[in-house]
Amino acid sequence: RLFQIIEFLACSKDWVSLRTMARELHISAASAYRSLSSLKELGYVRQHPQDSKYQLTLKIAGISAQLLENVQLRQIAHPFLQTLTSLTNETTHLAVLEDREFVYIDKVDNTQAMRMRSRLGQRGQLHCTAACKSMLAFMPEGDMRALVKRLKFQPLTENTITDQTEFVEHLMKVRKLGYAVDDEENEMGIRCIGSPIYDHAGRLAGALSISGWTITMTRDRIPQLAPELMQTCQRISNELGFSGDMRRRSEERRVGKECRSRW
Repeated sequence: RLFQIIEFLACSKDWVSLRTMARELHISAASAYRSLSSLKELGYVRQHPQDSKYQLTLKIAGISAQLLENVQLRQIAHPFLQTLTSLTNETTHLAVLEDREFVYIDKVDNTQAMRMRSRLGQRGQLHCTAACKSMLAFMPEGDMRALVKRLKFQPLTENTITDQTEFVEHLMKVRKLGYAVDDEENEMGIRCIGSPIYDHAGRLAGALSISGWTITMTRDRIPQLAPELMQTCQRISNELGFSGDMRRRSEERRVGKECRSRW
């Protein structure tokens, strides 16, 4: 019933009365009122102060826009994930932020016998994955600190950073490097590197990561894979309309020098 009402209001060019809506949708006025009250409380519907008629808010448009951006991001990024996986023979993931969690919206597996257990649509915490740490690090600092305060810092392994102050300092190092590392912080035996992706307006659109078992994804490979990962993220960002340079040349020279310290 809620979606019936949303679709009906979306097709209406003007404010709609409760009685008209109930009649057109063949539902009781009481049922229509209860549904509208819920939608109003959640911010999806507003009510005219004079005649009490109803109209959708732009919150619906915001959700639609976010969905379209994610779909566009996945379509554009997928060939780059395939290329990166073929070059590294490691699994690549494409992730986006959603409130205090990440969501995997694409994944390309490697050809190794042992595959990653991750799956499309999987959600997880932000403080212990390379892709998400890279997104947090490159947020505007005020937004980053506000979001970090809302994280729970659950220890998933003995390597997980669980102190908020230490985590913020860690993100500052990530910002200098241009990429983040998950060194068995989310799951023992798994090591990942991640870097952010930007859209046409210079906003964070998501992040790309390379993940592998520590047997093949050794620490020595990090400085070798990081430049390729960042270049791939730059190419995806350019395809999305981003015109800036994601790294300064001075930061490029630091790759391989700083990465052997605690990421």
